[in-house]
Amino acid sequence: MKMNILDRPDVTHEKLQQVVENAFNGLKTFNLIKTSLEMGVFDNLNQPVTYHELSQVLDIEPIFSYYILEALEKMGLILKENEHYQNSELSQLYLNSDSPYNRSNCILSLEENAHQWNNLTSTLKGNTSQKEESFFPFIIQVMAEDCISGELQDTVEIIASYEEFMDSNTLLDLAGGHGMYSIALSKINPNLDCYVFDLPPVTLETQKYIKKYGAQVKTRAGNFYQDDLQGPYDVIFSSYNPGGKNPEIARKVYDSLNMNGIFINKQYFPQDENQTLADVLDNLEWNFANFEKSLKSSTRYSFQGDLSFKEYLGFLEDLGFEIMDVHHVDHLNPSFGTKSRNKLIVSKKVS
Repeated sequence: MKMNILDRPDVTHEKLQQVVENAFNGLKTFNLIKTSLEMGVFDNLNQPVTYHELSQVLDIEPIFSYYILEALEKMGLILKENEHYQNSELSQLYLNSDSPYNRSNCILSLEENAHQWNNLTSTLKGNTSQKEESFFPFIIQVMAEDCISGELQDTVEIIASYEEFMDSNTLLDLAGGHGMYSIALSKINPNLDCYVFDLPPVTLETQKYIKKYGAQVKTRAGNFYQDDLQGPYDVIFSSYNPGGKNPEIARKVYDSLNMNGIFINKQYFPQDENQTLADVLDNLEWNFANFEKSLKSSTRYSFQGDLSFKEYLGFLEDLGFEIMDVHHVDHLNPSFGTKSRNKLIVSKKVS
């Protein structure tokens, strides 16, 4: 049957077009921000400049400079007054490389994910990213930038409210990566000897942050799945490490704590997954990368052998922990961009 060119489709294409245009504008927006960081746009907007002046600094055509600045202004990332452009307070704080809260690496780290989405057919056919659990130095930088923007301060404030912590003498930061939590906690409790336990390549990066902040924190290299944690300790802290919901790691923590010692574990526990488009996309993206030795599960932030939140609390109690409190810490994850309610479990070894 031949199509009659005068017949209209039963369903308009407008909704489809809107979905595609919104998605494509998001791609444009990300690339514009990423490129602005790579070219140093925000570093050159500490003082008001014209687009002609910026084009000379960046060595690009003035018309490109003009539209980049106009777009950034529309996003609320920069301010415009009398043909002069300058960083907004937001960009000056988080996108300027001289700021202690600079989040440039958090944003630039998304490029690998974007590459996999842009080559999704190849990714779906098995060309996935292989990331070792040791994390290359760039990822340590990303995680450090991420936590310093508020989550670290929120977490440390909660921990400092416990007398048990303030009376403690030793702390192990399990799979502590950059060591920022140990560094901050050592400032609050000067009598605390802090140790960051992580893989050997990671502890080399940890030492850079210890030096940067002038802390007395020490490192202990090892694999927490295989090696002894070299305890006992008064406090063991864990944040988002791959074994954070694993019963065998919980047992190892129990064995490494002094009696009445406290275990502080901050983790994301999957719950009501795949409720939104963002959930589904995040879980799909989670499966793009494989931690070869950590045995990732199919749901974001989860690994094989993980317990559910209810199961994990029950297991801790069976081991001999008393659950003191469960706090919620909001976290905007740079790898996904979704805000999640993470649980900070504070428990005490009582038997």
